[in-house]
Amino acid sequence: MGAGGQLRVIPLGGLGEIGKNMMLVESDDTIIIVDAGMMFPEEQMPGVDLVIPDFSYLVDKKRKVKALILTHGHEDHIGALPYLLQVINVPVYGTKLTLGFAKNRLEGHSLPFRPEFVEVTPRQQISFGGLGAEFFRVCHSVPDGIGIAFHTPYGIIVHSGDFKIDFTPAYSDFMDFYKLAELGEKGVLLLMADSTNAENEGYTPSEGKLSTTLKETIAGSPGKVLVTTFASSIHRIQQIFDICVQVEKKVALLGKSMEKNVAMAKSLGYLRFPESVLISPEKVISYGRGRVVVLTTGSQGEPMSALSRVASGKYKAFDVEKGDTVIISASIIPGNERIVTRIINSLFRKGASVIYEGFEDLHVSGHASREELKLLMAITKPRYVLPIHGEFRHLVHHSNLAKQMGIKEERVIIAEDGDVIGIDANGISIVDRVPAGHVFIDGKGVGDVETTVLRDREKLSADGILVAVVPIGMDSKEFLPPEIFTRGFLNPKIADDLINSAKDLVFQFVRQYPRDRGIGWDGLKNGLRRELKSFFFKETARSPMIVPIIIEV
Repeated sequence: MGAGGQLRVIPLGGLGEIGKNMMLVESDDTIIIVDAGMMFPEEQMPGVDLVIPDFSYLVDKKRKVKALILTHGHEDHIGALPYLLQVINVPVYGTKLTLGFAKNRLEGHSLPFRPEFVEVTPRQQISFGGLGAEFFRVCHSVPDGIGIAFHTPYGIIVHSGDFKIDFTPAYSDFMDFYKLAELGEKGVLLLMADSTNAENEGYTPSEGKLSTTLKETIAGSPGKVLVTTFASSIHRIQQIFDICVQVEKKVALLGKSMEKNVAMAKSLGYLRFPESVLISPEKVISYGRGRVVVLTTGSQGEPMSALSRVASGKYKAFDVEKGDTVIISASIIPGNERIVTRIINSLFRKGASVIYEGFEDLHVSGHASREELKLLMAITKPRYVLPIHGEFRHLVHHSNLAKQMGIKEERVIIAEDGDVIGIDANGISIVDRVPAGHVFIDGKGVGDVETTVLRDREKLSADGILVAVVPIGMDSKEFLPPEIFTRGFLNPKIADDLINSAKDLVFQFVRQYPRDRGIGWDGLKNGLRRELKSFFFKETARSPMIVPIIIEV
């Protein structure tokens, strides 16, 4: 960075929302990307498979992009990786397990080049031009998580990644307080810290406290036990395997991501269990119902997940029966509550006992609560604080904590996606904005579903569609009697009179259409749309999508 040059920190995702985390650290000649995550679609995004950040700011700056550093292997931090690597050839840095998740995430995606993966370890330092990156161990709900300390000409910037302070972790190493204290002694200019649990008082419960409750539930169930969790929750998966070995139950895996991640984590040494405990889903029926635990995906109600198919009776290998137990061992991401509730109700209808968030303590969060956030600020002693990773209310709660810790109000920055946080010798402030927002993934389409398409889908789901087909003679150029078709709007069995009246309206309108005035077909279609909209709203108080079609016959 040249003398007097400004450093820029730019969130492209994860601020003002849960998920799609992505942060840029930019100097004159270098951009380092931290994470490239996805988020689940919200209810007002019908048909969308997932949502990723808008990368357009980076497209014209490809040559400046020196690294993509992944803090850990959760989908909200690596889920956009296949789409980012379609447009930018950048080396991917991460710990061994995180890179294992990343490689699994790229399977099935055709990339224009072979990605370069660079394994890093905690306490390692790497220089990218005038920016240095130093990694430190954090404790989270997935192993091998790291935070990053950026060493810049203006001071140290600490990015916490997702973290919690767990003094009795189930399998992880402790958070590296020594390194954080060392950074604090050197002087931390800016702390960017996880805000997900900034509303929660106290400390987040330890992962280690779950084993006893899980063991009692699994051992005491008279039927099959289904445990659904994120396929990246390696700690939770290890707990399940350990318990099943102790109580002599077999484990079956459902869901491709669960199968792939378990195989990958075992091959890298992050999961340990005897092969004899594992059985295929097809063999579940052949074992006694009380002797099997099924690990499955679908904790967020994903429509094609294994749990959704089991709940709807569409999974061929087996079904949930009376006396079975289903444990949803994951927090429900905001926006997914209704679909998860429908699955829970379906499982209860089958006679299963369902244990879920708020009902029994079989899940703990991987994110720091208020006392942990205060402890991180006390250790690092930052001059400025930028809350990250959370909905806007989480960012505000986190900023209020920082003020309670004695950080001046003008040094607590509440930003959102696209804000440019400028850093120079005069201090830190929001100085600009860049393009940022949602890019929708629908099937093989990336970004071709825009807001107008979603509005059309919402309208279709709310009021249906009406198609008015108006034939015109090829030779005579005279209009012929029209046809009207509807879907999701009227029951044709009881709406014949209404449809016939609409046909008469259309026929009268087109016969009076002043073609001699040079008005094109678009004018006719727009007029038909207005007439039909007015007619049907008056008769039904509904507003279907209306599609007029003029065809020559």
